[in-house]
Amino acid sequence: MSFRSLPLAAGLLVAGTGLAAAQDASAYDCRGLATADELPVLEGQDGFFYRLNLNMRTYHPLSTAAAETVGTLSRVLAERGTQLIYVPVPTKSLAMPGKLPAAAADYGYDEDLAQTGYAAFLSELDAAGVAAIDTVAAMRALPEDRAPFIGLDFHWTPAGARAVAGAIADRIDETPALDDMPTTEIDMTSTGSKPMDSALRRHIQSFCRESLPLPRTERFETTEVGGDADGGGIFAADSAGPPIALVGTSMSDEGTFNFEDSISVETQAQVANYSITGGNQFGGITSFLLSGEFRETAPRVLIWENPIYNNLGGFGERPLRELIAAAGANCEPLETANPEPRVLTADLPADRFTPETYLGVDTGSANGRRAVLSFTTEDGLTGDAIIQRSERVGPTRWFYEYARPLWRDDYTQVRVKLDQPADDGATISTCTVKGPQT
Repeated sequence: MSFRSLPLAAGLLVAGTGLAAAQDASAYDCRGLATADELPVLEGQDGFFYRLNLNMRTYHPLSTAAAETVGTLSRVLAERGTQLIYVPVPTKSLAMPGKLPAAAADYGYDEDLAQTGYAAFLSELDAAGVAAIDTVAAMRALPEDRAPFIGLDFHWTPAGARAVAGAIADRIDETPALDDMPTTEIDMTSTGSKPMDSALRRHIQSFCRESLPLPRTERFETTEVGGDADGGGIFAADSAGPPIALVGTSMSDEGTFNFEDSISVETQAQVANYSITGGNQFGGITSFLLSGEFRETAPRVLIWENPIYNNLGGFGERPLRELIAAAGANCEPLETANPEPRVLTADLPADRFTPETYLGVDTGSANGRRAVLSFTTEDGLTGDAIIQRSERVGPTRWFYEYARPLWRDDYTQVRVKLDQPADDGATISTCTVKGPQT
């Protein structure tokens, strides 16, 4: 070892000693939790635990290209009369840095750097014309006795969800185009605190000798004042549908966290919830925008909740491109043949198949999870595009593929292989979206 390396070695020794001390100070006699193979967790202060791999990040990726593509989606929705509001749920460390253990610094966490990265994330969305909620500011404004996140779980508390719902209501109030959005008087009352099941708590408990407390959340009951008691509840759609649609993850889907009801109370408007637990960043919004409900009664506001660590560019551009087409593409059917129950074919006119074209497939029924689009030249050269729905998203009637990634000017035919038989009258279409495609 050289003399130059001695200060570094000493620093690592001090850091290691500090880390060990922090781990030894466990309030529940937890051992090896931070070095667990499957899900390492840091024990913080006052019973708050942090998933190490997510909460120690000081930067959450959002490329300019991904932000601009979300901006295109927002613009296309607006042309249809729907305002997109993006809700990036922060990590627990961003919202509650004061409960982090001292050992967080040993893992590279820097609060100032994390806040700078978060501000850059919001700036990218703002520059792309996306209305995004500053969820960290909303959560940090809560009083000390109302934590925004559950100590022994990764989800937010009803208080955290309510704070974000209030910020959403403020954004809606600041949007002139929504001045005439239908509202109704809605009240919410507490029904007391109840325990909740938590897979994270069970995982942590396996490393601790002392028994961990069961997480508890406050529960609520929401009613529409003067509403029809036989009308199916405050979220029963009338002929026009609720003015607000909510898509997202378990943060929105699980009633335990009260996000849907909090939005309805803060905005005094009905909310239809299409969120999917385990559907990742695109499950809920894909399922909704490809649904008949959206085509028939597009909402005035579409709230898209997504944890900040779910990278919008994590699956490439295809998921976002399909959302753009579903949101507002103008489609013109091609002369479509149905030579086999699960096969559709059509010729590609050169004047209608360009790099900015979307190929749309309407199977006639919402029963399909997979479509393979094979583009062929006269010489027999073929390029394939595969669209696959996850089990959680469910089957859809429509599929869309953006042409640019695989476009050639000599493709003359497209063949679509489906996983389910197509209905009579199923079609392949060329579709276009107004404006620039980022």
